[in-house]
Amino acid sequence: MPLPTHQSRVCCRGRAGVRALVIAGSLLFGSAGITVAQEGGRFTLVVRDAPLQAALETLARTARINLVYPTELVRGQTVSCALREAPVEQLLRCLLAGTGLDFVRSSSGAYVILAARELPPRLGLLTGQVVDGTTGAPLPFAHVLLADAGTGTVTNEAGLFTLSGLLAGPHRLVVSYVGYRPRVDSVRIEPGRPVHVRIALEPTLLEAPPIVIDGLTRRPLSADLGQEDLNAGQLQHDAAGDLLQMIGRLPGIQVPHPLAELHLQGGDSGEHLTLLDGMPVRNPVSLGRYLSAFSPLAIGRLTVHRAGYGVALGSQLAGLIELEHDLSVPGPLDLGVRVDPLAANARIRGRYQNAAALVAVRRSIWGLYQEPGLRMLLRQWNSMDPFMAARWLGEAITREGLQAYHWEPRAAFSDLHAAGRMQIDPFQTLHVTLYQGTNRLEADQQTRYAAAHADSARLILTQDTYRWLNQAFRFRYDRLLGARALLSLGLRGSWHASTYRYRAREGSAPSDDPVAWEALEVRLRAALDDAPGTSERNAIRELALATTLHYSLSSRWQLEGGVLLEQVQAHFRLGNVLVAPFRHRITVWQPAAYLTATWRLKESLSVEPGIRLTWLPARATVYAEPRLTMRRDAQLGPFSVAMRLSGGLYRQFVNQFELTSVGATAIVPSVLFWLPSDGTVAPSWAYHLTGELLLTQKDVWRIDAVLYHKGQPHLLIVDYPGLLVRLPVSRPNSRALPLKQRAFLRHTQGMARGLSLRLRYQRTRERIALSYSYDRTWRAYPDSRGTLRRHPAPWNEPHRLRLDFSFHLPASLIFSGSWQASWGRRWAFRRLYYDYLRYTGSPLIGGYNLDQPERHRLPGRYRLDLGLSWRGRFRRALFQVQLLVRNVLDRREVYDRSLMMADPVAPEPIDRYLPGRQWLLTMQVGY
Repeated sequence: MPLPTHQSRVCCRGRAGVRALVIAGSLLFGSAGITVAQEGGRFTLVVRDAPLQAALETLARTARINLVYPTELVRGQTVSCALREAPVEQLLRCLLAGTGLDFVRSSSGAYVILAARELPPRLGLLTGQVVDGTTGAPLPFAHVLLADAGTGTVTNEAGLFTLSGLLAGPHRLVVSYVGYRPRVDSVRIEPGRPVHVRIALEPTLLEAPPIVIDGLTRRPLSADLGQEDLNAGQLQHDAAGDLLQMIGRLPGIQVPHPLAELHLQGGDSGEHLTLLDGMPVRNPVSLGRYLSAFSPLAIGRLTVHRAGYGVALGSQLAGLIELEHDLSVPGPLDLGVRVDPLAANARIRGRYQNAAALVAVRRSIWGLYQEPGLRMLLRQWNSMDPFMAARWLGEAITREGLQAYHWEPRAAFSDLHAAGRMQIDPFQTLHVTLYQGTNRLEADQQTRYAAAHADSARLILTQDTYRWLNQAFRFRYDRLLGARALLSLGLRGSWHASTYRYRAREGSAPSDDPVAWEALEVRLRAALDDAPGTSERNAIRELALATTLHYSLSSRWQLEGGVLLEQVQAHFRLGNVLVAPFRHRITVWQPAAYLTATWRLKESLSVEPGIRLTWLPARATVYAEPRLTMRRDAQLGPFSVAMRLSGGLYRQFVNQFELTSVGATAIVPSVLFWLPSDGTVAPSWAYHLTGELLLTQKDVWRIDAVLYHKGQPHLLIVDYPGLLVRLPVSRPNSRALPLKQRAFLRHTQGMARGLSLRLRYQRTRERIALSYSYDRTWRAYPDSRGTLRRHPAPWNEPHRLRLDFSFHLPASLIFSGSWQASWGRRWAFRRLYYDYLRYTGSPLIGGYNLDQPERHRLPGRYRLDLGLSWRGRFRRALFQVQLLVRNVLDRREVYDRSLMMADPVAPEPIDRYLPGRQWLLTMQVGY
């Protein structure tokens, strides 16, 4: 007859197959019961919701042990336990886990069960890895929460995590990641030993809202604050394939079109750092700083870290931009080809067992097709400046007499990406990355000037050549050390080198004599190489060894520390027609260390203190950067609210500088170079204070606000008036003069503050985002007398308003668009007017005072872009077609101005314009 519920069932010794069938049957078909199987001195035990007393009696009979306990201790308790071939004491611990009971063994060999009130709770540890459920790629910085334990953590760059100090027993595990569906699962923590899990998340097109489980959110919503993320699909949305221009959609981030230079919350373009898989990429642009330096098919995620970022991210005055290669391979082999109006892209990705790899290449198609808008932009940028030409020719110039009749641009760029990841075992992962980007931009121009009623004319030949190279590599090894510690070791290196050359010659010939003109052109071209001009080159090499350790002290305390040993080598040779050549070379070691903690006071409140220390041997000084972040979450009826308050000290030990181009034509506005401190100047530093608020309502509405203030007591800039006095071009020695940094740099200060507001509405088939940003940035620059005066920063656009939308239409079509407006710009004239001309004579040019750039206003910019895209499959191939129309209304937007001195009293401003309407078609095929 069948045994009654909870009655013991004992399986006698038999073959392994019979024993397995009995155990499996009890698990599948039994409602509640006990199964014990013996194998030598070890036992297999399966207990499912059985009374503790019955389980203990069954174990005592089968194992032939003596158990002593008061009946009151076990009455009314039920247990579950499953162990295979375990000794008796391990079986007892399993049965008593979570019951408040423990046991001791007496001298006679009997096991005595007693109350564990005097004993500390049995604790366990949880380790694991969060991965993409489709590709197996690890998901860095995913959020892991034990909902019923009120604790959680964030995965490291390899997707690994650890949680310690957890009560033994079952727990609900909630894992979430932006762009993936959250997963809720259960895990059982074993006392005294680690439990390892692997969690796979499924990607989704929608941003999942916070869900509530017994009053606890799946993760702190405040974890979204302090940074902005763009995934691969969003980055490939732009038909021109320009990644950095996509960042301009984010509030608080300014991209002064047409340059692909970013300004994070009022910072200069050199006050943030761009990292590709953790490798610094200096000057991350292509085509003369008009495009980003990365193939859109190679990048899987872009993250912008704003004011108040943590000490683990390094030392920069404004923030960081992190890019990650796309190793999310959906199958064994993935091929992709993309052609846009500027470049051709190709990508191959593969996955085999626990390894994944990517190779992507991009190459410009300028030699085959010159996109009209970009060609017009380059021509505008390289147009002759009438005022500089007049100074050079020694006579006043009128617009009617100045004519550029031959212009030949040559442009080429390419970049190569290679990345790989191999998971050696569940505890070890190896990452490898290589990158190279090459760029070349050249322009030859012939300009003719003929004064009114003159018998002869002047011919001006100019030649611009700008080339640069970026190379970088990285190796990283991640290992899970036991249950409490995660270790990461990395070696990285990067190299940037650039050269810029500008030459100009002029001569005259009779206006109506073609033979004389041809002979003049041949003579000037032959003499162009020996002409005075600009010859500049610079390079920087960075090599670093880094190690990071994440340690879990308890369920509420997480520690992370790191050590960085970095060597920086930099050298340059600069000079132009106004400043005699000078050079500088430096090699420094910059060891640094940081320590940060996450302290969860309770589920909805956390504090993140941290400090970073950097040693500069040249100054024999340790520079400290203390920082603090507080995060708070709350639920107000149907609304989820998150807040972040952050601040601290931020230094920059490798600074970017620029020397403005001085030619009458210039294909690039300035030459960039990078330097670590040589000890004669102190590193730049600033302090941040920022507050953020995020309000969400289900998965439909999302409102966020950011308020920031940055004080900049010490900054470094190029000392233009000092260089003009110290290194006049009349200096007889033509060799470059070596200078210390204090001879060509000077101290200044600044301030930036602002706010941004964004409202987002999202449904399955439509998305709308409206944002407004206000930024007010001040910097002190020397006037014509060398005295520092405070002005609005040259790059500052105080007001920016933007509307983005997309709608899904029938037939797999998506209609999208954006309208953007910005106003309040100052510093209307070309930079060479402010950086050179006001120091070489009177700052007054007609009615314009170059000492007062805040009075030189530019009109606002207003632009409407519309796009239509289609996506469909044919057999195993995925096709995408995008048509984007930029500047639909064909507005003539002014970028900057020059002056023409036809009338010395009232000079005429000459505008340079951005491109008009552009039609951009992109086609992409994936297989």
